[in-house]
Amino acid sequence: MSTRDVDPSAIRRFASGRRAYGNLKDEAADFIRDAIVSGALPPRSKVDQDEIADTLGISRAPVREALIELAQKGFVDAVPRRGAFVADVTVEDIEDHYEVVALVSGMTAKRAVKRLTPVELAELRRLHQQIATTDDVTQVQALNRRFFHVIANAGRSPRLDTILRFLGGALQGSFYFDAPGWVGNEATYREQMLGAIEAGDVVATARISEEHVRSCAAVTTSHLRTRGYWPDTT
Repeated sequence: MSTRDVDPSAIRRFASGRRAYGNLKDEAADFIRDAIVSGALPPRSKVDQDEIADTLGISRAPVREALIELAQKGFVDAVPRRGAFVADVTVEDIEDHYEVVALVSGMTAKRAVKRLTPVELAELRRLHQQIATTDDVTQVQALNRRFFHVIANAGRSPRLDTILRFLGGALQGSFYFDAPGWVGNEATYREQMLGAIEAGDVVATARISEEHVRSCAAVTTSHLRTRGYWPDTT
């Protein structure tokens, strides 16, 4: 496995101005994940536990716990006797991941149209309206997640829900939500999804759901290319 060096000052610059957390493991995990997405920790670079701990003013223990969690989610690769290295995610990895998510999401959306209750439909309308009048990006993200969770739950398929939850943790979702175009992209597909659901159009809802997920892959790869995540052709 070829590795890359990290400029120590890059990590410290990245840490400036960050707020404190109550849970040290979560603080370390969020810090490392954000450093990866931002490019401060590039692909194949080693994650220096001592540097992270010193930068955050915490012990190595929560940093180790954070790296275990991040390895399970695909952010880093744990190499025996060598440490943790930032996972080398390729364009094909991202496209393959989102393609699988698209297919499962389409199945869930198709079932949701048939099983959505009046209360759930009203909730979708309320969330859509609330998002349209919200300027806080963090709140938009939370409400947007809730919107699509309502659709997923309406599918009434525990097995599909389990698969989607697993896939959701298998690739860095932060890559997508770090992209400047995600808000507009979500607004476009949220509007289309709600319209198809209100019309009771099963085929259109499934198609839009799949197109939405595939668009996330396109936004993600475009953003990462712009940020120089892949310094060479990938």
